[in-house]
Amino acid sequence: MHVALQCILAENSDEKRLALRPHHLQYMEANKDRIFCGGPTLDLKGQPEMMLIILKVPDLESAQAFIQAEPYNQAGLFKQVIIREWRQVLPASQLGALLRQINH
Repeated sequence: MHVALQCILAENSDEKRLALRPHHLQYMEANKDRIFCGGPTLDLKGQPEMMLIILKVPDLESAQAFIQAEPYNQAGLFKQVIIREWRQVLPASQLGALLRQINH
């Protein structure tokens, strides 16, 4: 299954986030086989406001364990973490899959 992790950064967390960035990147590298895609969303000034990761996991408990061990989360940089099952629609995993959903 795929799970979306929406991790909203706390206000005034830039200094702490930058200090922890090497640990965060090491964690992402160590888990890259489970990450479908990911990266930050940016505010209107181009600054990170949320980390969004689509994770490939067998169940929601695995996603919770992943985010609990994430260095930014352990340091309290997120004011909110939302974990939801995610379904890929685009790009279509099979030719004509989107049209089949429209006509269904």
